[in-house]
Amino acid sequence: MDPLTHTLVGANLAATRLGEKTRLAAAALVIGANLPDVDSILYFTNHDDLALGFRRGWTHGVLALVLLPLIQTALLLLYARLRPDPERPVSARWLLILSAFAILTHPFLDWLNNYGMRWLMPFDGTWFYGDSVFIMDPWLWLVLGAGWLAGKRASLPLFGLWLFFSAAILWIVSGRAPVYVPIVIGVALVLLAALFWRAPRSLATIALIIACAYIGARLTIHAITANVVRNELQDVRRLMVSPHPMDPRRWEVVAQMGDVYRFGGYDWRTRTLKLADDRLPVAKPSAEWDAARRHPSIRGFVTWMRFPWYEVERIPEGTRVLVHDARYATRRRAGSGFGGVEVVLPNR
Repeated sequence: MDPLTHTLVGANLAATRLGEKTRLAAAALVIGANLPDVDSILYFTNHDDLALGFRRGWTHGVLALVLLPLIQTALLLLYARLRPDPERPVSARWLLILSAFAILTHPFLDWLNNYGMRWLMPFDGTWFYGDSVFIMDPWLWLVLGAGWLAGKRASLPLFGLWLFFSAAILWIVSGRAPVYVPIVIGVALVLLAALFWRAPRSLATIALIIACAYIGARLTIHAITANVVRNELQDVRRLMVSPHPMDPRRWEVVAQMGDVYRFGGYDWRTRTLKLADDRLPVAKPSAEWDAARRHPSIRGFVTWMRFPWYEVERIPEGTRVLVHDARYATRRRAGSGFGGVEVVLPNR
């Protein structure tokens, strides 16, 4: 999930009675909810493929779920020792419990979408996919954001926080899916109104319950939809049924049928499965494919891709191989944007 969702989960947990268990409880919950994403620092090294190959692995897997709570607790205890407060004691036990719980929420939320999560790292690099909640879900922003903001005293820092996240999300969405910009603006305005709503008490617990129910409903609808689609296609070998950003009734479909990928969507409003006429070729062994996927420049992408297909072009410099993942690149000559990379194999 996106950083905003992770942060809101931690902030809402901190606004419940969990945030009162010990000094620095809120810090343990908010930082812990984001801590596994420490691996994203690799994107600032200008080695995007290395970052992609490392993402949602070492810092998200079972070993990290054991070590990160210990590391975070140790750092918080060090901070408490450097900045003592005799009137507010620190419980190492509670800091460890809260850190472990908050950190666990992170890979669970990441698993929910179709980007994937490697639960067993570093022992096994297998990707797992929940395919049930969109990676940037406006409904979760709305529920969790309103639950955390309602009842708080409006202040300049809170307004600055709202402005920062609103601008950041708007910038990302406008660059990748401009059609959803009005939705982002609408959610931001509702959350701004929640900031100035003087609710009689915190709604964080209610927001967390609603968010859990929503996620549970999404998981259930996904399971039913995947079963319906599989039964309709019958001869499908591999299947992805992934969520629409807004509408739980609409689902995107990628299916491997024989030697081709088919893609389209299932709509519960009409209970119909519609597949595009285009067919994408499943990656098959060839000299170009074998050389391209072994190329060190796309090692991370090869580790991450789920539905690989490729195209070959002859150019003066040699052979250009465009490698795609049908989750995100469903058109020929899709280039090397998100969901695609390219390798130039020189002439021998």
